Amino acid sequence: MTHPLHAHPLCRPEHLGAPIPDSPHAVSVCLPTWADIIGYEDKEPRVVDKMRTGYPRFFFHPLINEVRAVLKAEPGWDVLPFPDEAAATQCAALASGKAVAVDGLWAAYFSLENLPLARAFWQHAGRILSSRAAEDWLARRRLGAPDPALEKTFRDRLATWSAAPADRISLHPSGMAAIYTAFQTVTARRPGRRTVMFGFPYTDTLKILSKFGSGVEFFPRADKADLSGLAALLQQEEIAGLFCEFPSNPLLGTPDLPALHRIAAQRGVPIIADDTIGTFFNVDVLPHVDFVATSLTKAISGEGDVMAGALTVNPHGLFGANLPSTIPSSLYVRDLEVLERNSRDFPERMKIANANALELARFLESHPAVERVWYPGLDPSPVYDQLRKPSGGYGAVLSFLPRDAGQNTPRVFERLEVSHGISLGTSYTLVSPYVQLAHYHELAWVRQCGIDPHLLRVAVGTEPWEDLKKRFEKALP
Repeated sequence: MTHPLHAHPLCRPEHLGAPIPDSPHAVSVCLPTWADIIGYEDKEPRVVDKMRTGYPRFFFHPLINEVRAVLKAEPGWDVLPFPDEAAATQCAALASGKAVAVDGLWAAYFSLENLPLARAFWQHAGRILSSRAAEDWLARRRLGAPDPALEKTFRDRLATWSAAPADRISLHPSGMAAIYTAFQTVTARRPGRRTVMFGFPYTDTLKILSKFGSGVEFFPRADKADLSGLAALLQQEEIAGLFCEFPSNPLLGTPDLPALHRIAAQRGVPIIADDTIGTFFNVDVLPHVDFVATSLTKAISGEGDVMAGALTVNPHGLFGANLPSTIPSSLYVRDLEVLERNSRDFPERMKIANANALELARFLESHPAVERVWYPGLDPSPVYDQLRKPSGGYGAVLSFLPRDAGQNTPRVFERLEVSHGISLGTSYTLVSPYVQLAHYHELAWVRQCGIDPHLLRVAVGTEPWEDLKKRFEKALP
């Protein structure tokens, strides 16, 4: 199961700004050096001007910018294109603008000073127009027609992997769009009520809860003390919904989902779990939650050239009767075509990546230059093993902290000959100083939550293990 990026990873200074993989629709970009990471965050022209692409929610794809140019906002105004009326209307409302239909596309127009508000919706809510949709609209001034038969084929495939009925799975333009849809659903049920984030999450989940909701109570460590604190909170306050990850990003923690479910069910609080790192292949969280949000961009695709998400509803949970009527699918047809093709070998890829990640975690844990490794398979929690499927493993993502990290992490990162990009789940290995990229402007707060800003996150691919081992041996001091 070879890939061109196995033998020729994008990790050298001359690769700055190159798409990962080599596709006009790549979702990652090479930032090869530590200085490039900092330069990207500081918006240095030296870095930003060389970026041919970027993660689509954070970086306006060149094709998206072409659409914006065609839509021609008036002087003092700006515009963002969206795939549907609801997304454009929500963005426009947030940015005090207006939503307009243009040749089968929806656009949110707003004053230029409100671009940061509109951009926050684009990034956090993730209901974006894809680069393929932009490409088609630019060529024909219309979008492709949906393919119900192909969608059924793909949802049936997801149903087989997730053990959920296919009509309880909806498709979305990104994983964050799936989370945002769940957020909208639970907050509509209990309007004006706060939400809970249990465990340190991927950055945009917490941003959704804090920016678009009525407030959020954050339990960053997800340990027994936080579980007790949650139980006390639910005794005192009606909560709209509880969000968590299984495992979490970037420390790969596993919250006690069965205990969370027992506590939340007593108060009618729905649980939304993001299983993107765990994957359908490895774990079954559905019996203990009401929604499972999955970024299909990651392991289900495996290639890194398409954005998509899935939202699965527990048919026995609080919202079991709500699909498909209230949460329609909204994935662009050409993205669906690519995703269906990419996903065909998902189980085979996961077996190899699981095995590689476990070997790498054990290697790093025993290496004298490594201070700590975070990976569910090193010391499996009883909860993880309870939810792990019989043929499942511990996932393909791990984080590690070199000794004397302030000095050594940049060196290890730059010496490591695997692709340097911000994503996960790909069949080729990716490494990133994740905390620097996701939390650069809030590093002190991240430290308070127990996370070292100098850790490296590795999304392990399907390279031959001995080859991967040699690359890490060479990079470590």
